[in-house]
Parts: sequence; C-alpha cells; structure tokens
Amino acid sequence: MIVRFSVQNFRSIKERMEISFKKTGLKGMPTNYFEGPSKTSLLKTAVLYGPNASGKSTFLKAFKALEYLVLSSAGFKPDQAIPPYEPHLLDTAFREQPVEFRIEFFGGDHIKYELELAFLEKEIVREEMYYYPNGVQSLLYQRVQDKDIKFGDGFRGAKKTIERLLLPNQLFISKAAENNVESLLPAYRFFGQGMMVFPFLNENHESNLTRLYARRLAEEGESGFSRKLNALICALDTGILAVSAKEVDEKSFKFPDHMPEDLKKKIKDDFKYDIRTAHPLFENNKIKGKELFDVEEESTGTKSLLVIGGIILDSLEAGRVLVVDEFEKNLHPSITNYLIGLFHNPLTNPKNAQLIFATHDITQLASGEFRRDQIWFTEKNEFGATELYACSEIKGVRSENPLDKWYASGKLGATPIINDVDFLIEMQENVPEETE
Repeated sequence: MIVRFSVQNFRSIKERMEISFKKTGLKGMPTNYFEGPSKTSLLKTAVLYGPNASGKSTFLKAFKALEYLVLSSAGFKPDQAIPPYEPHLLDTAFREQPVEFRIEFFGGDHIKYELELAFLEKEIVREEMYYYPNGVQSLLYQRVQDKDIKFGDGFRGAKKTIERLLLPNQLFISKAAENNVESLLPAYRFFGQGMMVFPFLNENHESNLTRLYARRLAEEGESGFSRKLNALICALDTGILAVSAKEVDEKSFKFPDHMPEDLKKKIKDDFKYDIRTAHPLFENNKIKGKELFDVEEESTGTKSLLVIGGIILDSLEAGRVLVVDEFEKNLHPSITNYLIGLFHNPLTNPKNAQLIFATHDITQLASGEFRRDQIWFTEKNEFGATELYACSEIKGVRSENPLDKWYASGKLGATPIINDVDFLIEMQENVPEETE
C-alpha cells in the first residue's frame, strides 16, 4: 500500500510534486480510508483532474517508470541508456539534471519502506532505501555516485559481490533481488506484486488483457476470480447472462511456411482461447435459451468493461495498488461510479486495495464518492511546468459545495483557458465579402 509518491524533473513536471494517501484531519466518509500498519490512516482512492496536457498522465507514467526500473534495470547492458530519463525540457536549467522519484510504501511484511532515486541518461546518481522495522527509520543502503555503497545494520545478504557486479545504469535493489538478497525482497516484491500500473489503456493493452482474462476464464473456470468477473459483467446492465472462454481450433491458424516453429507455438499459446458472451434467446417474448457471441461482437463499452473489470478484481483480490489513466472511457458515468465505489466498500475491498486514476468525468465530483483530500488537480503554470494540489488545500471549499459545478466554472482551477481570438481572425481572413 502506498503512503506517498513524489516526482521531480520528469517530462512536464519540473519542481518536486507529491501526491499523498495519508488521511488529513477532514472528518466524514470513514469507509474511504483504512488504518494501515503502524496506525497510519490511508486513503483508498485518489483521483486526478486537469485539462489536457496538464500533467495528469505524466504523473501516472512516473509510477510506471519507477516500476520498470526496479523490475528491469538488473538486465540493462553496459552503457545502455535508461529509458525513463525524460527530464523537463522547457527550462534550460533542468534539461541535463537528474530525474528524481521517491516512494513511501508498506511491503507485504507490513513494514514501511522509503525508496528514493535520482538518475541521468546512463547512470544512477543516488539511490537510498530506508525501512521502519519498529516504527523508527533505519537505513538499509545508500548509494551515491562514485562512492562506495553504505549499508545499514538491517541489511542482510551479499554486499561487495553485488556492488562489484552493479553497472552504473542499474538499480541496486534490482540487482540485489536478482541475487536473492533477503532483506530487500519484501520491498522488491511490492513493485512486482503489490502494484498494477496502466498509465494508458490503448487497443494493444486491452487486447493483451483480454487474452489474459480469456485464459483465466478457461483454465480457472471455477475460481473466485472467474465467478466474480462473471457476476460483475452480468450485473452492470450489459444484457449478458454469462462470460466464458472457448478454445480456438488450431486449424484456424494460418502461418507462412518460413515462420519458425517456436514462434508458431507461442502465437497459438497466446491466442489459445476466445471469450464468449451468452445472451438470452427469445421466442414469443419468452426466454427459450441463450445465444453465444464472440466478445469482438460486443460494444466497445462492454469490451472495455471486461478489461477494466478484470483489472479491478485483480487488485481487490490481492489488495494491490491500481494505477490507471482514464479507465472510465467508453463507460457510463453510473458504471464508473460503481466501480470506484468497489474500493470504498469494505465488503468488496477487505484487503484495502488502493486506486489512483486520472479522469475528465466531472460527474464523479457530484456523486459524493470522494473526500476532498482524495481529489487532486493538475495544471500548467506560465512556464509550462505541471503544478499539483489537493482540493483539501483550497481555502473556502467545503464538503457540501457543488464541486462539479465549481470545477466546471474554473473556481477550483485546473480547467483549460481557451483564447480563440487569433483563431477567429484567421478563420475570417478568407471569408468572401457579401455583395448586394
């Protein structure tokens, strides 16, 4: 579970911007937060609003960048560029400065960890990890460019061996986990098992996830996940009676003669199952039976619901942190509101999964689903840099205020300013004069 996350000098974000899941002193809506380890009250959801290109997606991409570095940097080759190095380019003082991430979270061992790192295009400048075994901060390791790594008393496992193997562009936590360093595994596993990050869901992502859930429906037909996914899809007014998966006939695969056999096998395995939806079949206005459809015949909204429903159930079942951008696309606002509410309901979220997402759907501000410390806004300042602030930080805003109307009117900031004077002038330049 996440406590806070901050980003500096990454894409549109210049100065350090932080989002916090720590509950503020605001009262009300007790099901929207929970008591985590060490009696830390944490919020279950956070939503980001702001105009296009204001930095909402950038902030969510920072989660993905950090996840990628922790899980993958051990495999970087010598002199390989670090892909997430994308410094802020609209200020010359920042163009060659390090990108910085900092995250505070609880691992699967219920101990709080802090990981902070700064990196350039091809090297890690700083990497520090602390933990709180008894509620008191204690160093695990500290790595500073061109210096020996400093280890704390709580670090157990190989030190000098990993330090000698470590390349400048690799994270120590990534290399240490590769070598099974026990004291860092709970923190490492958080990034692989405790988070699910989807900074954007395009058709390719949705196709991959559809195949994943097709396999799970086919191979885990009686599992809790399959039953819950069926119940969720059928409950949300889709007209669907059941969702299942059918094995694809191997004869339907057509490959070029020169394609390697191992590649053919992989494709057959990836596309082994197709999802089927069952709809009621009527005769004389009475249900006679059911008709099966391929999921591709369903509406765009139903296909999106299948994907986001699966992602949400995955996070709820495991108590994961779900990070996703604009998951409400193609969904009715009432369905979006219901899916968000699954995180706030103790019955559907007993493991305290957390959700952070970005949206343009202001109807959610009118639903009364969020506390003010769960609502965040992004906007660009006059220098083209992202600024981030919580609704609870705005003076004069109360829970009873019509936040959707205030936001739409610009009273809360973070709305687009449209200056179309030059555009209208251009549009009129070639308009022919009227003749009598």
